Amino acid sequence: MPTSALANPLVLPILGLMAEQPRHAYALFSELRSRYAYIGARNSTVYTLLNTLVEAGWLRSKQEDADRQVFQLTPAGRQALAERVERQVRDGALGDRTAFMVALAYLGILVPAEAAAALQGRVDRIHREEERLEGALDQAENIPELHMIETHYYRDQLDHERSWLEAIIRRIRSGSLAWPSRTN
Repeated sequence: MPTSALANPLVLPILGLMAEQPRHAYALFSELRSRYAYIGARNSTVYTLLNTLVEAGWLRSKQEDADRQVFQLTPAGRQALAERVERQVRDGALGDRTAFMVALAYLGILVPAEAAAALQGRVDRIHREEERLEGALDQAENIPELHMIETHYYRDQLDHERSWLEAIIRRIRSGSLAWPSRTN
């Protein structure tokens, strides 16, 4: 089982969709294309990853009928999903919106305290990056704004993301954000 296949960015949404409900391969592929069109999932990649995830013990499959196998998340797969969500939310590249949004979609796999802590880790990293960008902009005060426009854009995007995340963290910690019940 190649480790690199388990590092494929499609693994997280595949495991996430399987956490919602068991699916056969075509239904999984259709849902990936519907929800995550921006990922560009290809049929052959999805089928290959399904086999890899079964070999890794993260999914199990059973023959539904002569034509279709149904795949289901295993406890090890649920743990792998939770670890990937936590790691991507906390430590994922700040500029990689796609990976972050996919991880955010499955935040409910974590218990609320873990989710809030992971989000707080991201907020802390954003704050440090905002300070770094402010320093760069201060040093570039004699450079026309247009030559630094991407830095202004990125700083403003980070500011918005930080504010949004802080509000979500408050809602998680207060219990006002509904959380799914844990079923293992």
